[in-house]
Amino acid sequence: MKLVINGDDLGYTIGNTQGIIEAYKNGILRSTTALTNSDYLLVAKKLTDDLPGLGIGVHLTLTLGRPLTENKTLHDENGMFYQGRKTIWSKDPDYDEIYDEWKAQIERYIEVFGHMPTHLDSHHSVHDATPEALAVSKRLADEYQLELRRYSRFKFVMGFFGPTATKETMIDILTQNLDNDIEIMCHPGFCDLELYRNSSYSLDRVKELDVLCDDEVKQFVADHNIELVHY
Repeated sequence: MKLVINGDDLGYTIGNTQGIIEAYKNGILRSTTALTNSDYLLVAKKLTDDLPGLGIGVHLTLTLGRPLTENKTLHDENGMFYQGRKTIWSKDPDYDEIYDEWKAQIERYIEVFGHMPTHLDSHHSVHDATPEALAVSKRLADEYQLELRRYSRFKFVMGFFGPTATKETMIDILTQNLDNDIEIMCHPGFCDLELYRNSSYSLDRVKELDVLCDDEVKQFVADHNIELVHY
C-alpha cells in the first residue's frame, strides 16, 4: 500500500506552514500543496528547502487572498477573491480568466521553487466544483503533465476532517484500504493568531497534527508496511 498524506494550505500562515513541516518531520505526512498567491510563499519555500522527501504541489485557489492576474469576474470590489466556497460560482465567472489565474498560480510556484510542482489540487475543491472548472484543471494538468486530485493513480479517501479527524478514524481508513494506493487530504498546522482570526478551521489543525504524529498511528503504518509517498 502506498499512502499520500497531503497537507493542504502550505503558506497560508507561518504557523500553519510550520505545522505541516512538523507533520513531515515527526509524523506520516510526505506531501503538501502551496497557496502560491500567499504573502508567505517565500517563507514556505525557505522553510522547506532542506526537506527533499516532501513533495509540494499547487493548491489552486479562487476563494482565498488576492488573484495573481488582472481579471473582471473573479474578485470583489476590494480586489480579493470572493469569500466562501460557493460565492464565486454565483458570480458567473469567466472560465478563460480562471484558466489564466490558475496558470499564473502554477507559474508562480515554478518561479519561486525553481522546479515543477508534484501535482495539483485546490482550496475548497474549486478545481472540480463545476464541470467547466474540472475541464480547466484537467487542461492545465495535461499541459504541465501533473496529476490531479481525485483523478490520479491514488484513490482519494474522504472522512478525516473536523470531528472525524481522530487517530481512530485514521487507523480505520488505513485498515479499509490496505489493498489500495490512496490519498488522504488533511490540514495540519500550528494555530498562530493570523490563522485563528482568518480561518474557521484553526484549532482543529492542531488536532490533526497530533493525529499525524501519534505513536499508535505511526506504529500501525510500520506494522503494515505502508509506504509513505508523495506524487
